[in-house]
Amino acid sequence: MKARITLLGLAAGLGLFFAGGAALAQCCAPPPPTCCAPPPPPSTPPCCTPGHNVNIPGVNVFVAPTVVVNASARASAGASAGGGAGAMVFFGGGGGGGGYAPPSATGLISGLNVGGGVKRVAYQATRTRTKRVVIQAVCIDDRQIPHPASQVRADREINDLYDGELYRCIAGASLQATISEYEGRIDFSKGETMACAKGQALYHAPGGKVDCRRQKPARDCNERSLLRRFGAGVKILTMTVVETYTAYREEQSEAVLTSMSIDGGVGGVAY
Repeated sequence: MKARITLLGLAAGLGLFFAGGAALAQCCAPPPPTCCAPPPPPSTPPCCTPGHNVNIPGVNVFVAPTVVVNASARASAGASAGGGAGAMVFFGGGGGGGGYAPPSATGLISGLNVGGGVKRVAYQATRTRTKRVVIQAVCIDDRQIPHPASQVRADREINDLYDGELYRCIAGASLQATISEYEGRIDFSKGETMACAKGQALYHAPGGKVDCRRQKPARDCNERSLLRRFGAGVKILTMTVVETYTAYREEQSEAVLTSMSIDGGVGGVAY
């Protein structure tokens, strides 16, 4: 009987020993490798909404694969800054890459007409007109002393069809004629001067053209004989003159068609 009790106590003690050893082995076993640990469940802070909107008065920052920083009241990720004032767009992703887009023009004006219109342009023009004139002529010698020029004919009124010399000078002198408009009386106070070179006479061509031409050969003392015969006189005739004046014309300036992009924001850029 005593031996049976001893065997039972021994068996119980061995059971406790093995159970304690198993518990000790399990407690001291190394932790499982971290690669096998399950990922922690995602947590969303209850105070924030998906997309991490951070509302700052006048500025909206939207943190996402694309970040839009806009000075307008609202902006969306990936949306164009249509009504924004100088929007900046940042592109980013989970892999660390990113980019930046500067403010872009939001308005486009096509077919812009630049520089078109009508303008007045000044130019030099000529016109031909006839006027009734009176002429007197003198001869200037080498000492700059004037002498009466010799009339070639005695007629005071010169016909429009006359073709020939009006006045001439002796050799070595130059002819100078004063021409003034004739209005019923002779007045040279507002006359114009025509100077001829030495050896030239004042010539009248049909149609009322008066100019300086090489005088026709004549015998010696011819001019003195003419002066004694016809004296110093004036000539009245209808003269054709060509006037130069400043005129104006209207021109259509060429228009330049182009396009322009504009940014509506403060501090924006116009292209």
